[in-house]
Amino acid sequence: MKISFRPLKLVLPLLLVFFLDQAFWEFFFDVDNASVLKPYEWGVLGAGVGAALWYGRRLEPAVGRGLLLTGAALLGLLLESYATHGTWLVYMHVFSKVLVLFLIYGICGCYRQQGLPPLGLLVGVLFGALLLNLAAVHPEALSLRAFLDHERGFAASSALLLVLPALLCLNWYLERGRLLALGVFFVALGLIVFLQHRSVWLAMLVGLLVNLGVVARRVPSARLSLHRVALLVLLPVAVGAVGGLATVLGNPDVIKKFETSINDIVKPDKRGTGNWRLRQQEAYRPLVAERPLLGWRLKGFEVPMQFYDPTSDQPMWADGTGHHFHSFYMDRLFYFGWAGLLLVVVLPIAQIIRRLGHPAPLTAEAAALVGLFSGCLVYGLSYDWPIYLYALVGLLLAAITRPAPPAEAPLVVPRPEPESEPVFAN
Repeated sequence: MKISFRPLKLVLPLLLVFFLDQAFWEFFFDVDNASVLKPYEWGVLGAGVGAALWYGRRLEPAVGRGLLLTGAALLGLLLESYATHGTWLVYMHVFSKVLVLFLIYGICGCYRQQGLPPLGLLVGVLFGALLLNLAAVHPEALSLRAFLDHERGFAASSALLLVLPALLCLNWYLERGRLLALGVFFVALGLIVFLQHRSVWLAMLVGLLVNLGVVARRVPSARLSLHRVALLVLLPVAVGAVGGLATVLGNPDVIKKFETSINDIVKPDKRGTGNWRLRQQEAYRPLVAERPLLGWRLKGFEVPMQFYDPTSDQPMWADGTGHHFHSFYMDRLFYFGWAGLLLVVVLPIAQIIRRLGHPAPLTAEAAALVGLFSGCLVYGLSYDWPIYLYALVGLLLAAITRPAPPAEAPLVVPRPEPESEPVFAN
């Protein structure tokens, strides 16, 4: 029997990027030694640049123009670095924010040419690694006491990884009616709630609503039958009753914990980490307003720290280490202005709108990726995007811009020629 390694080969580019997330590298390195991954991170970014250049000519014209603009932004930053500091790469913290964009085009070009990776295999590896991390590395987080004490085990970026398996498995259930996919969806959804990252809650909610809207209107292979929708409601109720989940949810301490988390979401200016983020944004807003179009770029790295720890009045980070924002939007606006922010978000948004306006149906996988991207736009309000999200944006572009397979030529059956009248010799 011949074993094919093509599925693993197709998934490998994404897995190499996912390894940059703590949920993956934590199997091999502890948090104190995470700096040893820096050369690997630069290797991944360099591979993204190489792949973008290699597949550049195979990109759809609109995506190709985005690649050209990104290349122009990198060239401009290189020239600025050389003109102001006499070296081509002066502050890698700033350069990395441009280099990471090439992952979008490298991943898109790769999967546009070779075909989408087997997402079932990707979900299996991703979901299995996350569960194994919780069980082996952070078993203390899997308890009611940890939930009440807000010990989450995962960072927000790792918890966000659960959104993709959840949306894909939901769509596969609606498309094929497989109970295994439905079970994975509920486990992923339960973990997202249990891990208590409120930004991931909102990302999942928005992603779920957008995904279901796209599925209902543009994915004809998915069937929202009464039987399948009923299972979506009855299965968690039945499992909760048998497993004692109702007793846990009825615990006054659990109810109070949920109320506190919801209040933190509703009143971010007065409660929780939302207040901390708003203070950071207020501290940097004057600088963003000073250079709104192109941002501070390399000079921003040299700007003294503007945000101080509210409890100690000390700078949150030491000067000379760059500015670290708990907002994707504030990060882009500070370093690259509105031009830099639009360079990231306009292309995928425009391609999604264009694709949804096209009459051709979408796949269940493409709908899940559209939902994930929508949720990540909300996630970006509270956190900077992790590197793997740029790779997933590239996968999204490949899923919605890949040319449809050529239609088979219609079978033409030649009409029989009428028989000629026989000629009889007289």
